[in-house]
Formats: sequence, C-alpha cells, structure tokens
Amino acid sequence: MVLTTPRGRIAETFYSIQGEGATAGLPAVFVRLQGCTVGCGWCDTKYSWDPAGGREVDLPTLLSEVAAFPCRRVVVTGGEPLESPLFAPLTTALVSGGYLVEVETSGTRAPGAESDAGIQWNVSVKLSGSGVPETTRVNPAAIRAFLARGAWWKFVVGEPGELGEVLRLAERFALPRERVLLQPEGLRAEELAARTPWLVEACKAHGFRFSPRLHILIWGAKRGV
Repeated sequence: MVLTTPRGRIAETFYSIQGEGATAGLPAVFVRLQGCTVGCGWCDTKYSWDPAGGREVDLPTLLSEVAAFPCRRVVVTGGEPLESPLFAPLTTALVSGGYLVEVETSGTRAPGAESDAGIQWNVSVKLSGSGVPETTRVNPAAIRAFLARGAWWKFVVGEPGELGEVLRLAERFALPRERVLLQPEGLRAEELAARTPWLVEACKAHGFRFSPRLHILIWGAKRGV
C-alpha cells in the first residue's frame, strides 16, 4: 500500500496578531489556504480565490513553515479553507501537535468528522451586502453543525440597514448573543472609524460583541500582516 503525502496550494504564511474576532490582539501564525468559490464583493483577499493560484506545498513542508515561527496559535484561513484538500490533514496535524487552532470560514460548508475536536471555529456568515446569493451564503445544515461545535459568529456590516438581517439570522438559528460579533466593513481606517460608533451602539442594544480590524488600523490594507 502506497501512502501519499497531502498536498495543496497556499496563498501565504505569516506571523502577526489576530486582527479580528474573539481573540483579537493575540499573536498568531496565519496559514492562508488557496481557493474560494464564495465570492464576496468586498473581500480583501481576492488573490486567494483562484484554486490554481498561490504555491503548491506538501503537508510536512507547511508544518515546518509554521513551526519556524515562535508561536503556538495558528489561524487557518483563506480563501475558504474548507474547500482546500489540505484543510483536514493540516488541522488534524496542528491539533495533534499541541497548537491552538482557529479556523476562519464563511460557514458555507459543514466541517467534517475528522475536524471535530481542538478547533476554535470563527464563522463569518455573509450578509446580502456581500453580493453573494442567499442560497450560497446561508447553508442551514452547515450553520447547525458549527453551532454544535460552539462556534463564534462574525458578521461584517457595511450599512445600518444590515443590522436587521443580522438579527433575523441570529433568531432563525438561535445563535448565542454572547458569541455574535459585529465587525465594520472597510479597507481604510477612516471607513472603520465612520462605521464603528453606530455598530458599537448596536452591540450594546442587542448583547453582541464588537470586533475591530486591528491589522487595518495598524498597517493598512496590505498582505502578510
């Protein structure tokens, strides 16, 4: 029996701080897997969409790249990481190696049984302002699977009118209010500053949590941070 080494394509690996979500501010190694069919209009990592883009690596090489950084927290992101053939073997190996693993996903695909334990799921269900059809961006079966795994739920909000959409989704799927985060959409500090005050008020009114975009505030919209 011949065993094959898992291979796939990645956009980049880098060491920074988590800029968003429940662990914002913590140092982390980022592994950005290549490939995404979701297609959010305001996505700031469109270079990771093409499944043939980036560079090909095998799993041992990728694990060596991660181990070269002085950090035991790894954020597996994309693209849409669950579309990558590297996703399951990578997360399994990281958890087995004692890493704290976060996965950033759109929630359009349900996680597999092989990735049940040891992962913090950061699920960013897209709103209509993303330009993604509802049949693509809202997958009830996947959302329920992530609910069963204690996921965090991040909604990127561009306009006050989208708050009603967040509330409807939170009610429809019984999302725990204390695990729902609202994040302003924006690629420039001034855009984030303009949206933050009313978004914070929405968090106060509905028991949600506010998520910054620290990497944009510190470095601007650039790769590798």
